[in-house]
Amino acid sequence: MFSGDDFSVMLYVLASSVFLSDFADMLVRLYLRRQQTGGSDRGVGQGTSVPLAVGTFTPYQVQLHVRPFAVVASVHNAGAQIDRFLKAMEPLKAEMWFIDDRSTDDTADRIVAAGFRCLRAEVNRGKPGALRRLVESLPEDVASILVMDPDVRILTSMEDLRQIVFELQRTEMAALTPRVAAAGNGFLARIQQLEYWVACSLGRKSLGDFTITSGVALYRADALRRIYRQHSLSVYAEDFENALILLAANEKIYYDGRFVIETDAIDTIPRLFSQRVGWYFGLIRVYSQRWRSIWPRARRQPYFAYQYLLYTGALVLLLHPVKLFALAVLALSAANGIDNLLRLDQIPDHTVSNPLYFVVIYLQCLGLMLLTWVVGVGRHDRMRVLPIVPLYPIYALAHFVPATVGYLNWLTLRLWGRVVYRDHYQPAS
Repeated sequence: MFSGDDFSVMLYVLASSVFLSDFADMLVRLYLRRQQTGGSDRGVGQGTSVPLAVGTFTPYQVQLHVRPFAVVASVHNAGAQIDRFLKAMEPLKAEMWFIDDRSTDDTADRIVAAGFRCLRAEVNRGKPGALRRLVESLPEDVASILVMDPDVRILTSMEDLRQIVFELQRTEMAALTPRVAAAGNGFLARIQQLEYWVACSLGRKSLGDFTITSGVALYRADALRRIYRQHSLSVYAEDFENALILLAANEKIYYDGRFVIETDAIDTIPRLFSQRVGWYFGLIRVYSQRWRSIWPRARRQPYFAYQYLLYTGALVLLLHPVKLFALAVLALSAANGIDNLLRLDQIPDHTVSNPLYFVVIYLQCLGLMLLTWVVGVGRHDRMRVLPIVPLYPIYALAHFVPATVGYLNWLTLRLWGRVVYRDHYQPAS
């Protein structure tokens, strides 16, 4: 069953492309995280991606000197979740501004009844378009704007949040992005918790002052207005587009692990698949439109070039066909292993279907995930997500399916004006 006679080193190397690229990327990110934080990182889930030289202030001084800031949210038919969100945002009611994006339910009425400000849009524009309208109506003295979603909750205390706003204002950087946590107890929730930990503590935290914003982010007010003057106003990867607009203008964006928001993990595989199709469609759409704008900065900054040209452009997008071939080899190898174990004899034993490919590469990926678990997950959550670590390599490999569908959607939309799969971001026709 596990004979090495028909084991091809060339096929093994090709099938290992997923592991090798991820392993090399993790080493780079560990190095960058240490370099960008100045070696003063206070923990996996804490601290900022760059040192903030803003001085020391007491809470009273912060309260006294923090400039006006606004918290904004676009809502559309959010009746099922709006009451919980309004209750959570009660401490920030004085700073909170809503825009109802032409809801057909009673969302706007419930917001007004709870005592919050709410601008009612005449037409449905989607989140970026609605927020542009809302931001244009904010008072001119607003210095910072926190963009929120109605399906998230702020876990950071209000006192700490004001400190974080104050520090952004002192740095005069364009934006900061928080740590995102997933709530839930099932299998899909646990695996998304691990995924979000790694994406924030290794991904965003390694990028210093050129990180990527998330759907919830804190912006300098004039920087957000600049975004909406240039934004395509598409809901697809709108946060990635926000980041590229700012970074192309030589603005700075940092990650702040002290600012924690929580979102409900997606609890069904079809919904998760649809979300990821939209994510990858948005990635290739935004990158294909804006990669040239970041080229001048990439020529000056090697770390920036690694993230936005080598990693995103080459490893994620250009090498996707190679990784898709690797996935096919691994799937055939795994299927033949199961076939041999059950003695079904439905898959011929061949060099291409040798079960050793899957076994060896899975063990490599598992070792990488155990290392990632140690360096990328906060101590409080490590034991909670540990049981999911052995399944994470399969989960990561499975993402090549929605990624391929998302990329195909982009290609077929450009060529024939239609998509091969309608994800849930697309409005109903």
